[in-house]
Amino acid sequence: MTHTIRPRAFLSGLILGVAFCAVTPFANSYLRATPLAGGHFPLAAFFAFFASAVILSLLAKVTRRAPLLTGMELLAAWALMVVVSGIGFTGLARTFFINISAPAHFADASNNWADLLPLLPEALYPRNATALEALYGGLPDKAGLSVMQTLERIPWSFWLPILGAWSVFILLAYATLFCLASLFTTQWVVNERINFPLLQMPKLLAEAYDQQRLFSFLGDPFLLCGLCVPVFIHTLGGLAAHFPTVPALPTELLAGSYFPATGFLSGFQKLKIFIYPAFIGFAFIATRQVSLSFWLFFLLAGLLTGILQASGVQIPDSALGTLFGPVISRPEETQVIGASVVFFCFMIWLAREYLLDTARQCLRPDPEAIGAGWLSPRASMLGAVAGMAALCAWSAFWGMGLSASVMLYAAFFTVMLVVAKLVCQGGIPYASLNTAPSDAALSLFGSRPFGTVGLVLGMSLQKMLFVDVRESLLPSLVHAGKISETMRQRRLMGLAIAAALVLAVAASFLGMLYICHRHGIQELDMDWATRTTQNVYANSRRLLEAAHTPDNWILSFILVGALVMLALVLCYYLFPWWPIHPIGYMLAFSSSMRILWFSFLVGWACNTLCLRYGGTFLYRRVRLIFIGLIIGDFCMGAFWAMISHKTGISYLVLPS
Repeated sequence: MTHTIRPRAFLSGLILGVAFCAVTPFANSYLRATPLAGGHFPLAAFFAFFASAVILSLLAKVTRRAPLLTGMELLAAWALMVVVSGIGFTGLARTFFINISAPAHFADASNNWADLLPLLPEALYPRNATALEALYGGLPDKAGLSVMQTLERIPWSFWLPILGAWSVFILLAYATLFCLASLFTTQWVVNERINFPLLQMPKLLAEAYDQQRLFSFLGDPFLLCGLCVPVFIHTLGGLAAHFPTVPALPTELLAGSYFPATGFLSGFQKLKIFIYPAFIGFAFIATRQVSLSFWLFFLLAGLLTGILQASGVQIPDSALGTLFGPVISRPEETQVIGASVVFFCFMIWLAREYLLDTARQCLRPDPEAIGAGWLSPRASMLGAVAGMAALCAWSAFWGMGLSASVMLYAAFFTVMLVVAKLVCQGGIPYASLNTAPSDAALSLFGSRPFGTVGLVLGMSLQKMLFVDVRESLLPSLVHAGKISETMRQRRLMGLAIAAALVLAVAASFLGMLYICHRHGIQELDMDWATRTTQNVYANSRRLLEAAHTPDNWILSFILVGALVMLALVLCYYLFPWWPIHPIGYMLAFSSSMRILWFSFLVGWACNTLCLRYGGTFLYRRVRLIFIGLIIGDFCMGAFWAMISHKTGISYLVLPS
């Protein structure tokens, strides 16, 4: 069944998505409220979708007319909001201005960052001390300025040329990701028919809305039971944040004290249990193979740490060398590098017939070839290749060597595809990796192939778009591609996404520049962004002083990771009864799984018990409990975010 989407749906999604990008820096950095755009199921987009469905259903009942938007149109608007919402914060704006200003602003005699400045073009990395002081400390007399006065006093003549130069890189990267999403949507949606757990609940709401039974759906006793859990937890938690005498239920439990400091279980000394009802709901909806693999491999990773310690294996910390992964701390964690390479090869092998056929179409066009994406498979593949070539040319224009740029962009987009598969198939609303895309090349070949400019400029580009994957663009684009599957106007949806991306970048820059000049970066909740960005330049400076060479310990763990992943994908592909999905292995050491492992354990256990003892009938009924958990958690997040705007007191419902 195909659906017709009217322009009003695209326009409403575009306007709301761009508006969220503009206000997200204020809400997240200044108010420190629950992130409006956190993760791959952003709070603001879902609440707008849910509230619109409820309000339009009420209006339709009162007026006895058809709703202004159909369920599919609401989903299309929601998809547009999801695609662009991450750009306003961790997807781009959170570290962008710190990234381009840190080399000049933080340079001093102790860090010798002045040596980095000649390697970075001034047209991209500003040096003006007055402008940077206004960025970090705010405008003079900032407390007495109105919104319009603040906007007028921002030095636009200084910032606009810099933002224009960077916009070329950003939009080229987004265009490449757009083409990759269009290309792989056909493979993952049509050929592999993967489950999209993060889309299941919005689709159920849209179906109930179209069938004019939204209120009976929301009033289902099972759903209400699930809804009451997060409402109760976060009502107490929010009140306790505002009135300390109110008791609150803990949602973070320290379990490490129950494990010994030495021995096989010593790897669990820092174990925590996070209780997020919404994430338990997503884990229940995901397939059992996926849910099992996430928590199982996380616990096995902790056990490995204890085994290495108990066996007396002494791995020097210096073996890790200088890497750019956001949370990598131990040499054994580099298993993820080998695992990711093998998993990417497995992805390509599964898509081999489709990709070969598409490559043949590039040479001999087939006018009848139609894919599930916004572009034809041929146009998608050619666009992705052209986008990567243009990015290499852009980098070469600013001084990066061709071999370094090819190696870096290949690593960047490889990791983006792996992350997209993890999120879309695994249903992970909050994904992160412990290693960076460049870490594979550094570990295998050392730092010399990058060259001096490649090291500094390349690592800065990586930090800007390709390492903090919690709000990465490609998974959201693939989700939008899945929603577009049954649309008649898929091309129009693609045009709407392209327009939204351009406007979202502009709105995000505007919102971040305003909040920085109004308050100053040093007064905002930007410590994490500042610290991690400084680490990038400090590590680059370290590699310029002493070149990194491959370490045998690291190479050994990369090989182990590759062999384990190879065994996992072979078992998964060859044996239908195999219970473990290989994607769990890649997140075993990630910071996201430290938060999510317990949610996946509970979701998997409930899913397994339902299907084993009640079959699909019980599963469909009990599923409403977990949908209630998701709806309740996100509605409470939106509620307390609005309260925080009024009171200035922060209460986080979801992880930041």
